[in-house]
Amino acid sequence: NLNYLLTNKIMGAKGDLILLILIVFGLGIAWLVTGGPERARMDRGAFLKPPAPLDSGEKYGEFGIGIKTEVSKIQSGLDKVSSELEEERVSGEFSKYEDKIVIEKKTTGPKKDSVDEEYVIISASRRNNENISIAGWQLESMISKKKIAIGGATPLFISGVINSEPAVSLAPKEKMIISTGLSPIGASFKINKCTGYFEQFQNFKPTLVKDCPRSNDEFDRFANIPITDDVCEDFVDDIRKCEMTLDSFPIGTSNQCSEFISNTINYTGCVKNHRNDLDFIGSEWRVFLGRSEELWREKREVIRLLDNEGKVVDTFTY
Repeated sequence: NLNYLLTNKIMGAKGDLILLILIVFGLGIAWLVTGGPERARMDRGAFLKPPAPLDSGEKYGEFGIGIKTEVSKIQSGLDKVSSELEEERVSGEFSKYEDKIVIEKKTTGPKKDSVDEEYVIISASRRNNENISIAGWQLESMISKKKIAIGGATPLFISGVINSEPAVSLAPKEKMIISTGLSPIGASFKINKCTGYFEQFQNFKPTLVKDCPRSNDEFDRFANIPITDDVCEDFVDDIRKCEMTLDSFPIGTSNQCSEFISNTINYTGCVKNHRNDLDFIGSEWRVFLGRSEELWREKREVIRLLDNEGKVVDTFTY
């Protein structure tokens, strides 16, 4: 709106005026530090000795080393101030969610050179005591001017059906990994105790944590099989965590055993048996933007997180 544009212009003019004042002040400091009125006496510059046969004719003395050093230091400081002013100028008006939701800076996700590996992480501060809706929020590149809305995600992914993706609300300590490309399983979702199974046949970046219940624990808890069925128990013990077996059942495997393995040791069976566990739901969302090309530059990029009013929540510069 008009007020917002006027505010930005005023902030820009104010920043330019401050920068001009700092430059003049810096030059004055440089003049004083390098000698002021006494500089001509202190720094006489370079001279030549008289030519032969009176002397060698070679030069002696140095020209402006002290001046160059001090001016370089001051210029470095002015560059830093100028950078900070420019950063404030591009930041715009900040959101009420500033410091409550942040872009994680200790990640190389935006710098990846593949659309399937590129991602940005946002997280809810520990100090925040409310669930914050991300509905209508956007990510924007200040360099390329690319802007994209952050979509929703299903709280519980169900295999074999079309999963709805409502808007996400981030609770304290929760985070959202926003990947540029397509979802390997066709939907955005929240991590749970069973999602490690997705890694067996799909390639997620960053990798999903494989923290599923162990197959032998599942056998002890859910298998309705005679205790003397050692063939079944030995086979189950060899099944790796968060993986459904691809091996043929050994000779002598009972029908009860094969049904147990087929119905239990996989994502669907895991969800069925554990969805009511207190530790079933995780604290991480995986949201996929569905783009076919990269959004972020590998270097010299400024990414802004904008709320549903277009105000700046956080900025990531690298």
